[in-house]
Amino acid sequence: MSNTNDLAGLILLNNANATEAEASAILNDAPVIRRMFAQKASQGGTQHVFNRMLTAPGAGFRLVNEGITNSGGTFEQITLACALLDASFSRDKAIALGYRAGATSYMDKEAMASLRQAFFQAECAIFRANINKQFTGLPGNAYFDAITVDSQVVNAGGSGGKSVWLLRTAEDGISVIAGNDGNIDMATEDATIQALDSSSRPYTALHRSIMAWLGLQVGSKYDGARIVNLDGTTGKTLTDILIAQAISKFAAARQPNMIAMSRTSLAELQASRTAVNPTGAPAPFPTEAFGIPIVVTDAIPEDESALNTTTTTTTTSTQA
Repeated sequence: MSNTNDLAGLILLNNANATEAEASAILNDAPVIRRMFAQKASQGGTQHVFNRMLTAPGAGFRLVNEGITNSGGTFEQITLACALLDASFSRDKAIALGYRAGATSYMDKEAMASLRQAFFQAECAIFRANINKQFTGLPGNAYFDAITVDSQVVNAGGSGGKSVWLLRTAEDGISVIAGNDGNIDMATEDATIQALDSSSRPYTALHRSIMAWLGLQVGSKYDGARIVNLDGTTGKTLTDILIAQAISKFAAARQPNMIAMSRTSLAELQASRTAVNPTGAPAPFPTEAFGIPIVVTDAIPEDESALNTTTTTTTTSTQA
C-alpha cells in the first residue's frame, strides 16, 4: 500500500505503463447529493432565508348577503446558516515536481480526490448523527429532525440496524443550499508554504485551498419519511409494504421523488420481491419502488441504535 504523497506512491503514479484512469477501493461517492435539487443561498453569502407556510388562508362557500371568516394565512421565516466544507490540502513540493505530468497535474489529481471525499462527508452528514433521531451534521438540524418525528417514521420493529429515507427534493422541499453564490472557492495557483513533519521539522510544500459553503433546506417535515429499525432479522427487513407505508406519510400532491438506502437494504428488497415472484425466478435488483427512483449510498450507516417510536409496523412473512 502506497500513499500518493510519498516516494513509493510517486513511482507508481509515474509508471508509463499505467492507464490514467484510477481504480478506487474507497466507498466515498455522494449519489444522493448529486441527485438533489441545488440552489444558491438566498442572501448570496452564507445565509439562506425561506418562508414556510403554517396555516392556510380562510376560504369557503357562503350564503348570499352573508360573510365568511376570511383570515389570512400565517407563515414563519426560516434562516439557515451554511457550514464550511473544507477540502484544502498540502503536499510535499518535491513529490509534486517529480510527477511525470507536472506539479499542477499532480495537484489537480489530488484536488479531485479531496473534493470527492468532501462531498461524501457532506452526504454522511445527512444520514449519520451522534443522536440517532437527529440531523446534526449541518446547520438547520431542527428542521431536518422534523422528518424523523414519530408521524413521519415507519418502524420495522427491529433492534436498530438500518434506515431507509424517502425524500422530496425540490426548490420548495429538500434541497442543497450552496453559499458564496454557488461557487466552490478553489485557488487557481498553488501556494508554496513551509510545512512541518511529525517532528516539527520544516519542508517545502504546495498548498491548494478548496472551500465551499453548504446547507440543507427542508421545506417541511412532510418532505421526508424514514423507515427505521431494519435489523435484518426475519420480518425486520426492507419490503415494498414498508415503502408503501412510508409513501403514505407524504401529501397527496407532494410525493417523494427519491428513496435513499444502503446496499444491504437494496439486497433485502430484492429478496422480498423474489419471495413473492410467481415464477420463482430471482427478481432483478430494484431500481425503483412505485415509480420512485432508488438511490444507493454508502453514507447510510448499518449500525444505528434502536429508534423508539410510538408506532410499530409489523411486516408479513411473505415479504420478510
